[in-house]
Amino acid sequence: MSLDKINGFDITEYAPALHLGEPYLSQTSFPLSLKPSAESSETQTSTLPNLLSNIRSLSLNGQIRRLLDRHSAIYFSNVNLADANEFSQFVHAFGFVPHEDIGNPVRRTVLANNVATANEGPNTQPVYPHNEFGLSPHYPAYHPEFIKALEEKGVKYQLTYYNKPRDQVESPGNSVLQAYGHHVLDEDDTETARAKIEKEIRRLPTATWEWINQSPSENPLGDLRVWQVLPAIRPHTRTGQPAFFNNAVSRFLNAVDAQTLEPPHLNKEGKYQPPAFYGDGSLIDRKYFDAAVEVIGRTRALVTWKKGDVLLLDNHAVQHGREPWTGDRKLLASLWDDVK
Repeated sequence: MSLDKINGFDITEYAPALHLGEPYLSQTSFPLSLKPSAESSETQTSTLPNLLSNIRSLSLNGQIRRLLDRHSAIYFSNVNLADANEFSQFVHAFGFVPHEDIGNPVRRTVLANNVATANEGPNTQPVYPHNEFGLSPHYPAYHPEFIKALEEKGVKYQLTYYNKPRDQVESPGNSVLQAYGHHVLDEDDTETARAKIEKEIRRLPTATWEWINQSPSENPLGDLRVWQVLPAIRPHTRTGQPAFFNNAVSRFLNAVDAQTLEPPHLNKEGKYQPPAFYGDGSLIDRKYFDAAVEVIGRTRALVTWKKGDVLLLDNHAVQHGREPWTGDRKLLASLWDDVK
């Protein structure tokens, strides 16, 4: 590989990218920016098949994996993907194993095979920094005592799913049936519906739950409260390096916004909205979260989206009971219309 070309792509300067220092290797940019080379496009009558062929080659020879190991993210510009179906073809050209989404707390709309919107919440609500699928058991040191505590205790999340119609669209969050009710039928009685929902929750080995707010006349099924206790520090499957991989910071910032950091963690609507806890249920000192937010601010790259471009993020983490390289990978996210 030359310094500026790689199998049908040019390595280009990208203004929003960060140039990382120690302990990273020299000339490590985040993200690395690639765009189809002019000669590659000119020699083919159809750009999309040529693009997909180049991606398959780079994946098969290990080049994509090596670039992700070094840069953690690749920004593909000027690939000119026209719609979600073309993006789906692009996604599958990498040969990654699709992630199975179980119990997602946010509502998404499926647009094509293994392609969905990131979040259907209103664009007036911020999306705080988080690791994608950090709330999933199968997914990736400024205060050593904090890192040690996280390694020993893990992190505990509380998620509430309200019993709303399966096709509800007014709420940014998923309902009970949208998150766990894939096998529930309209004619199922309450006992049968709960059994099917609980069977789906059990597919998450780290989850516990309780039914709340039951009312025989108004809400016979009830709302669902789920707790997930997960590791907050996870090893990268390729490098073995520990990674701060979790959704604790986003939960903290949501609680700051809702003024629910301290017990009893009730928001203005009287709903329970706590931050993330240590795995044993104890509160995490705010000073650690404030430090994490400050580090994120210094190390983030603010990508300027353009329709049809793609950002590929390394989202590796070790799955319990599975060997490295067989864990799920998640490909994020292309933009078609707007960014929420």
